[in-house]
Amino acid sequence: MTPRVRPLSLAIAAAALALTVCRTAAAETTPYPPVIAWGPCSPEQVDEGAIDDFGARLECGTMKAPLDEDAPLPQLVDVGVIRVKAGNAAARQGSLFLNFGGPSGNPLIFMPMLAGAWSKTEDDGSVRGYRRRLADRYDLVAVIPRGLRGGIEFTCSEPRAIIGDPSLFRSDEDWITAIHSGIRFADSCAAGMHASVGTLGHVRDMERARVALGEPTLNFLGYSYGTWVGAFYAATYPEHAGRVVLDSSVNFRSTFEHHFEAVTNERSASFRREALLPALADPAYGLGSDPDDIIRRLRDMPLSARKAWAADIETPAQLAAALTLADWMAENPDIEPTAVIDRVTHHHFSQVPAVDEAIRDAATEYASTLQPVGSAKSSEQEEDEPSWFNEHIYFGVVCGDSAWNHDFSMVRKRAREIGETQPESHATYLAMNLVCRQWPIATQWRPPLNALSSAPPLLMAQAEFDGATPLVTAREAFTETPGAYMVMARGMRGHSIFSMTSTPCVEKTVGDYLLDGVLPKEHDIQCDYEPDLADAVNERTGEGDSLQALRERLRRILEKS
Repeated sequence: MTPRVRPLSLAIAAAALALTVCRTAAAETTPYPPVIAWGPCSPEQVDEGAIDDFGARLECGTMKAPLDEDAPLPQLVDVGVIRVKAGNAAARQGSLFLNFGGPSGNPLIFMPMLAGAWSKTEDDGSVRGYRRRLADRYDLVAVIPRGLRGGIEFTCSEPRAIIGDPSLFRSDEDWITAIHSGIRFADSCAAGMHASVGTLGHVRDMERARVALGEPTLNFLGYSYGTWVGAFYAATYPEHAGRVVLDSSVNFRSTFEHHFEAVTNERSASFRREALLPALADPAYGLGSDPDDIIRRLRDMPLSARKAWAADIETPAQLAAALTLADWMAENPDIEPTAVIDRVTHHHFSQVPAVDEAIRDAATEYASTLQPVGSAKSSEQEEDEPSWFNEHIYFGVVCGDSAWNHDFSMVRKRAREIGETQPESHATYLAMNLVCRQWPIATQWRPPLNALSSAPPLLMAQAEFDGATPLVTAREAFTETPGAYMVMARGMRGHSIFSMTSTPCVEKTVGDYLLDGVLPKEHDIQCDYEPDLADAVNERTGEGDSLQALRERLRRILEKS
């Protein structure tokens, strides 16, 4: 799922609100015969290198769909579609639909990268070969979610929801400012956003695309928020669901407010597991042996230091560096970044050379993020969202799909608790609440998830340590979905994992299901994580290097989706 609010950025979120059963009919396919008008993708749509790589295999298209399906005479609008045709036309066995998460992950960006990584992988008989087989045997298809470039676009008049992390708020004035910011942004979306920006509208468009392509069933691979999409599709159209794989699952049976509470707790658990306990266990870091003292020091950091570093500490060296620099800033609030960097260069952090070097490297990186005293961040520095991230459509989905807690006193209480007891985490999902509780569009109809019992089994893939879609909430969805299967990579820290590892139980289980419909013998499978092997370099063409770089870029953006 996702970006963190900035607001850092906001990670994926949506919530479960079943409105009235009588609206179930709204999920039916419209009577308009769907037709996709295909053509070559242009450089304005996709990366020009993808056009060169795929040639005629890469196509972009549009299809007409009702803007408001429930209207008596609905207005028809353009919905975008992209596909990469099967590499081996003789072995083609249908279409595989993908959703890359976000919400707001645009397949015009993601699809050429994934198809390129899969198509360029050699089918060498290892588990990595599943990628090539999928690219050879399936047309890889993605419907562009409504509101994004490539189809009908929607927007809000305010460029961003500038709220911040509520766990850092220390005064009534901070809260008043944040509340008004949330109201202002939500109000700015009233005229430019539409109710069909959301999961319901998207799965209806996927069904139209399935019919237009003549596919008897819809096979699907969804990453992060895409798992919410896959579950919604299978519940809305169980008779047309095919092989559905959910990679790094949101708990589609609960609310995203519940999900993000789990994200906050997972962040705290990860910090303690990866940074705090190892630092306390090794005297070389010089942090003593009292975990409560470390949490207190994090909580009492100068606000600028805590905002910049606390939620990003992942190693013992980073923890020691952040606490040391925060102490210097507390001693001298007017210290300039250049002076901090100079002090880092000459400071002796540890008696152990390797530890001293690791802390200095982390401290140098942290010091480089500081701003001169009295300066304000430029708009370029504030605007650090991933290039694929569309905040307006993100809110359109999470606010339109979700019911949010309207008890402001409870929101403020939880923000204070996180700030005091989990300062290494963040409460950015509470910033989402300040927008979504004011959202001008009613919460959308949600399919009854008991209909999943009429669909083929869902196959879920998960890393043990996933900070964006924690294992605890994925397992909630798994245990509450009869017939579902789960495969989990033990010891893996990661998000969006299929085709990103060499872990046999993940790659083989997912690959066999998507290619041949073969499910594992057991419903709950675990095996040890194995990182992906380095791509072999072809000395003549250098293709191994380019493939490795492509896969690394894909891995990075999928981890943020």
